[in-house]
This record gives sequence, structure tokens and C-alpha cells, in this order.
Amino acid sequence: MIVDVEKLDSTQVRLKIEVPAEEVDEKLQEAYHVLRSYVTLPGFRKGRVPLAIIKSRFPDHINSEVINQLVFPAFEDALIDEELVPLERPTFDPPLEQMKVSENQPLVFSATVNVKPTIILPSYEDIETDKTAVNVPREDVEEHIRRLQLQSATYEPIEADRLVEATDCVRVDWTCAIDGIELEDESSFDVDLDLTSENIQAELAAGIVGMRIGDSKVIEVNYEETNPVPMLAGKKASYDITLHAITMKHLPALDDEFAKDLGYETYNQMHGVIWNNMVEDERILQIERQKEDILDQLIAKTNIAIPDELIDQHVQLTLENLKKRLKTNRQTPEEAGINMETYPSKMRESVIKQTKQNWIFEEIADMEGIYVSEDELEWEIQLAARQMNRDAQKYADLLRANNRLEEFRIELQHQKIYDFLIQQASEKKSLIITG
Repeated sequence: MIVDVEKLDSTQVRLKIEVPAEEVDEKLQEAYHVLRSYVTLPGFRKGRVPLAIIKSRFPDHINSEVINQLVFPAFEDALIDEELVPLERPTFDPPLEQMKVSENQPLVFSATVNVKPTIILPSYEDIETDKTAVNVPREDVEEHIRRLQLQSATYEPIEADRLVEATDCVRVDWTCAIDGIELEDESSFDVDLDLTSENIQAELAAGIVGMRIGDSKVIEVNYEETNPVPMLAGKKASYDITLHAITMKHLPALDDEFAKDLGYETYNQMHGVIWNNMVEDERILQIERQKEDILDQLIAKTNIAIPDELIDQHVQLTLENLKKRLKTNRQTPEEAGINMETYPSKMRESVIKQTKQNWIFEEIADMEGIYVSEDELEWEIQLAARQMNRDAQKYADLLRANNRLEEFRIELQHQKIYDFLIQQASEKKSLIITG
């Protein structure tokens, strides 16, 4: 087989392929004899029809069979020989339905296809990341414990015939509505509020100030677009408030009894465990920051072109899956917190970044021999199942049934690659300012 490669751009090639006449003749002879084995014609026994009649009566069928047996294997062999990875189905010239084979003649055709570009990675030492030892100040631990103390606070109604002041705590009922539609998940009853807390909306706290026990009123609250609750983001909510009591907040003492209420043996033990957990949480956050930092640098330092058609296909598929999910959940995009005007562009950016990461990591895996063995895969499945309190075999079967086993393997491989890159990267130099 003769293959001539013409590079059209960084991601597209045209392969001119010539299948030798000998191979064409071999496939033609096979097709003649296969067809002859089951064709019956008047005057001839089954399997005894002369080949000349077979050739003259069924030329289109024979041509189609031989083309299918020759073209795709030849195309795949050409890709392997030239070390090319296709990104989509090829376009053949002439088209498959127009190709013809003849005895003693080679089959010549071309295939144009988008392929994964050649990737030249930067030196690992050119990647920098923060490797500073993780530390959590004692003050942060104390602040965390104070928040636990606040969560354990009790509120006692006080005898008061006065208006609510800005420094008070209160007990209220409220129903939340947007455009006249009540939101059950955002409505609360007999809830205790500290009007000085940063966790309460400023408009809501200000509206409660000046109320008297037994009063009811509607308070309007305008939420920012960045609000983490999708149904509230960028919306004006109406809170129908009823004031039941002005209360006195009592905080528990930070002692062994407090620690025991939270499941610890002593206050000192609680303090130590919380500190260790916060250090571990910070270490996990540091790893996530390192991964994001390293990936951004790898993408910036690696020249990769992605065919627009490939990006468009991924975006379109994602949009279709989103619409199906919304229909299944009987949700509008607004109810799901999705802006359909900006979603395609954001998804396009995500597809580009994800594709570049996949290609870069595939290159690193091949260069460094970073893979996930069957034993590693089984161990990680068992570990994940234990963490979710599930049966390992049933969890593995579920992954297979949902075609997620390979996705799970890739996630593990990516984690191993990140571990390797973090180890290989240079330590980011601190900025030292001298006066």
C-alpha cells in the first residue's frame, strides 16, 4: 500500500492511498465466490453459477462489498503507519458510493480528516507552583471554634414592650416569594436571627428594626447575580415577616462540656483535632490551587490548535444534553440558574480548555509511562465504594453499566499526572519587598 500525506494545516491532513492491484483482485475473487455460494439462478444448482454470470449480474453488489472491505482497513492502516490520531470520520474523494474497483487495477482514493496535532511540551522545570509548607494560624482555629459556639447558641425570649433595635436578636416566621410565587425552601418558621450577624441580608435586618412583637410586614430584598442560590440570584424577593419575640442570645462556655456536646472528649482534644483537620483541608486546597496553576501554565506554554468543527460538535452535544435534563426535571433554564445567552460561549471556553488538557495529559502519559493498572483501578473503586458506604462490586457494575469505568480510570490517571507535575515543577519564587 502506498500512502502520500499532505498536511493541509496543523490539524488537517489529506491521505492519498493506493491499494495494490493484487489486493483488489484478492478481495474481488473472495466476493465472487461468497456470492456464488448462496446465489440461485434458473438452470443452475446452488453454488454452480458460472463466475462470468455472477460478475455480469451483480456488479454493484460486488463493488460495494469490496469497497467496504478495502477502504476503511486501508485508511486505518495508513493512520497507524503515519502515527496519526483522527478526531472525526474522514471525507473520502471520490465518495464511497462513487468508488469503483476493477480487476488488475489498484484502488486509489484520498481521505481528508482532522487529526490530533503534534504536541511539543514545555520543560517541566519551566512550570512553577507554590510549594510553601501549609500552615493554619492559631487565630483561624479560634475563629472556627467561635463559629461552632455561635451555632450552638440558645435564644431566650425577653419581656419587652418596645421596638426592635439593630443590636437585637429576634424570633420570626417568614415566607419568601418571587413574583408572587412562594418559595417553600426559602421560607422558615420560629427562626432565631441575630440582626448583627454578617449572614443575614442587610435589607432584611434593616426592615425588621422598628417592628413590635406581633407585627407583620413585607420586606423587599434585592439579591446580587452572584448569589449562590440560583432561584434568588439577581431577583427581588418579598419576605412576609411576623415577629414573635425579641430574644437574648446565650453562648455556651468554651470548655470540656462544650467539646463533649460536639463528640470530643476534652476541649484540648477538640482544639487539636480541629486544627489538624483545618491543616488537612488547607493542604487539599493547596493541591487544587497547584493543579489549576500548573494546568493554566501548561496550556499557555503549549501551542495547540483545535478544529472548530470539533468544538462545535461538543458544544452542540452539551446543549442537547442540557435541554434533555431540563425537560426531564421539568425546569426552565431560569429555574436552574442557567443563562442560555451566555451558556454556549462559556461552554465553548470549557470545551477548549478540557480538550487541551486531555491532549497534553495524553502526551505526558505516553512520555512518562503514567497509566492506571487493573489492580490500581480495582483498589480505587473499592476505596470509593467504602467512602460512600456501598458494595464495591455493585459500584463497579454500576460504573460499567453507565459507561463510566473508563472515565473513572482517566480521572485516576489525571490525578497521577498532576502528582508527577507538582513534584517536577519548580518552586514559585516569593516576591520579597525591601524598603
